[in-house]
Amino acid sequence: MPYTRRYQFKHVNISKLTHIYMNRPKIPIEIVIEITGRCRQVCPYCTGPRIPDVPLADIKDTMDEAASLGVKAVRITGGEPLLHPHLRAILSYAKQKKFYVILNTTAENISPSMLKTLTTNVDAALISLQGYNAETNAAYTRSKLPFLDKIGNIFALKAYLPTLWLATVITPTFGRTFTKFLPLVQKIAPANWALFRAVSDTKEAKQMDLTFYRSLTLNIMKARKANINVTIGNAIPMCITGNLETGKHAFIGAHFDDGHVRIVRRAQGYFQPSYFLETNLGTTIKTAWNNPFLDELNRTDFLPELCQRCPVLETCRGGCRAMSLRAYGTALTQDPLFDQANAIKALSLPFPKHSSHEPFTIKC
Repeated sequence: MPYTRRYQFKHVNISKLTHIYMNRPKIPIEIVIEITGRCRQVCPYCTGPRIPDVPLADIKDTMDEAASLGVKAVRITGGEPLLHPHLRAILSYAKQKKFYVILNTTAENISPSMLKTLTTNVDAALISLQGYNAETNAAYTRSKLPFLDKIGNIFALKAYLPTLWLATVITPTFGRTFTKFLPLVQKIAPANWALFRAVSDTKEAKQMDLTFYRSLTLNIMKARKANINVTIGNAIPMCITGNLETGKHAFIGAHFDDGHVRIVRRAQGYFQPSYFLETNLGTTIKTAWNNPFLDELNRTDFLPELCQRCPVLETCRGGCRAMSLRAYGTALTQDPLFDQANAIKALSLPFPKHSSHEPFTIKC
């Protein structure tokens, strides 16, 4: 069964504004563990450091602490975690500790024995899908492995794992190729196809502006009407289309970002709030989770007044703090995609109470 937790939010009325503070859980709901920096692919927006495998003992120490604190889920990632020589031991140890085990992988070069290991020890897999055919996949990832073998591995994992998600990083050309992905995604039928906003300050990333994301959101909504469960899976202002109802369906929100409910253990041995917020929070889960910087990230007073009035602020969180950092030099300011005109339009439309988000539910 999916691991499910609910978190309530508290609203403190101050004058005409509503400051919403996430009631951050006492412990993370998930620990992300990078076990290697090695990878067969060379993706342009990857944050993974090209460093050797993390020692098995260090990984077990992190899991031991997580278990002692009562953390329920661990996510094994890299690099490409399948390249770690002790992956079988890592996954089996995670199951011994009774974690809900999530694996991030490219699903390349999976042997029959590895497939058995994964289907025995993994509860959910997030599989990177950066192309809709061999040519487009190789162009993005520079992978030299057969694309059809990768797709075959995805179908094999889909057949045996309780949950399988697909993940695609959004690129400037993705708006034109989105519909070309749909036949393959429909065949795979993942529980969710998560599109990830590229968190970068490169010239290429800056091409993906407000107009780009508004157009992409319309395509997402068309696909959802065709029963494809596709969403933007990381933080983005939910008012960018001028309609909060659209934002509620097309965007997951910011819960999984910025240290709100989980933290990342980097392969270098320290924890940080997310893949893209690189603040060193400390070398233990307890120290990291109690770092004052995470409290700063839970504030809302640095956001525009329109954000503070918004009924979906507890989900949206004003967008992505990592993009704020790259655009303005500080994480504690508005998202660069925040647009006042769209926010005013969104807040002017009816948003019934029954349409607002329920208390945050994670289904890993």
